[in-house]
Amino acid sequence: MRGNIARWWGWLRGNGSRGRAGDAAATGTASAVPPAAATATGTAVAALVRGAGAVGLVYGGLWLLLAGYRAVKVLLLRRALREIVPALQQAGVTFWLDFGTLMSLARANDVYESDNDVDLVVLNPDFGRLKEQLSRPGVLPKGYTVEWAGKSRPLGGGLTQDWLRVYLPGKIMWADLFGGYEAPDGQDLIRINKNSHCDVPRHLVLPLGTIPLLDCAAPAPAPRDVVGVLEHRYGPDWRQVKYASKGRDAIEHNKPYLRALRALGRLGLRV
Repeated sequence: MRGNIARWWGWLRGNGSRGRAGDAAATGTASAVPPAAATATGTAVAALVRGAGAVGLVYGGLWLLLAGYRAVKVLLLRRALREIVPALQQAGVTFWLDFGTLMSLARANDVYESDNDVDLVVLNPDFGRLKEQLSRPGVLPKGYTVEWAGKSRPLGGGLTQDWLRVYLPGKIMWADLFGGYEAPDGQDLIRINKNSHCDVPRHLVLPLGTIPLLDCAAPAPAPRDVVGVLEHRYGPDWRQVKYASKGRDAIEHNKPYLRALRALGRLGLRV
């Protein structure tokens, strides 16, 4: 009996020791991580931290740069409106504010920081004569220039993509003067020579009305039914700001540069 007890006791002691050793190995207390592995892990983590820091610095720098650029654009857009609109009115040009310029003024009587230019539409223009008129000394503010813009593509019905662009001094900002042509035979349509998706019902535009222009004493020419035109172009939710969106103008909206801008915008980088 004593011999059996001794054998059982020895067996329990041996298995218990092996179990404790196995537990220690499982929990990592029996042996340390090899020095080479620890060094490699530390190097990888340090490289990852440095890479993340560099990306953060680049992103932050781009964000600040674009924020400053947008702030400058706002000042230039306001200047263009304050100086070009009254000059055209004094020259007797029949025109109205449209597209993004009209929308931003209707929303908040201000310009949209991500807009790139001022949009105006001239009614039934003779662009050759208009360019000559606007190029005369004193018609536009000093330093302003007028040039042809567009790609001369045919739009049907005798219309082509040709319009005028009025530049601020140094060509740092501009206003596009598109043509708005009344359709013949009493059709309820004004064709805009920007592209074939920009036409608008005549009854929404004529006779022209006005809209407040920033802090100017005199208003600016606008479509008779501002809300109607904006709903026609951008849908009933036009008051909601949508970055780099051209509304129902699918031709412009789907251009590669606007797709790229929207992709950057989703990353928080707006031009």
